[in-house]
Amino acid sequence: MRCFVVLSLVIAGFAFAATDLGHINGEAIAPVVAGADEICSQPFDYATLTNGVGFAGANSWMMADDFTCADGGYIDLIEIWAIYGGGNASSINIELRSDGGAGPGAVVSSHISTSCTHENTGLSQWGYPLWYTQIDVENIDFAGATKYWLAMQTTGTPGPDYWLAANQTWADMCYFSDDNGASWRSSLSEWGVAYEQFMILTGTTSLARDTWGSIKVLF
Repeated sequence: MRCFVVLSLVIAGFAFAATDLGHINGEAIAPVVAGADEICSQPFDYATLTNGVGFAGANSWMMADDFTCADGGYIDLIEIWAIYGGGNASSINIELRSDGGAGPGAVVSSHISTSCTHENTGLSQWGYPLWYTQIDVENIDFAGATKYWLAMQTTGTPGPDYWLAANQTWADMCYFSDDNGASWRSSLSEWGVAYEQFMILTGTTSLARDTWGSIKVLF
């Protein structure tokens, strides 16, 4: 298990364990997106923060977490919480992957977003500020009732960068790659804990695309 407490910028592993979080409970800084559908909600909660896992392209690290939505549609906004050890990321590589049965499978679509905004939450851990990041993406299409894996890595920073995670049970545990997604290992096998990433995905589902006029003709 490769772990380290981040109290310096020396890269000695890919994840770090939390210290006592006390009773502080930070509110999620999630925007209200008019007309958007919530596709996946794993919102940030400071009280449940347990780790940050590496997703820095400079180190060939990539993280992936799964989601399933009943209705097909597309994603156009990704919200995450992260630590940027080498300065805020100016671009992020995003891959939508099929389910391989035991983690991420083949790449369905990929996109590098240079539309990233970062807001300091005012919270910190392990000596680093915690950032809320919005990532605008070109429409990432997905089918309904199908498990996908959202894989990401920062590409516009020298790293190390860490996507914040919790020991939760929203869905399946996250998976880690140290070779740009060529191979994957579960967080349980890598660190002994079933981590899941804080993330909110919004966009439009196929149901929301139907106008009232088009629905009425069905009756």
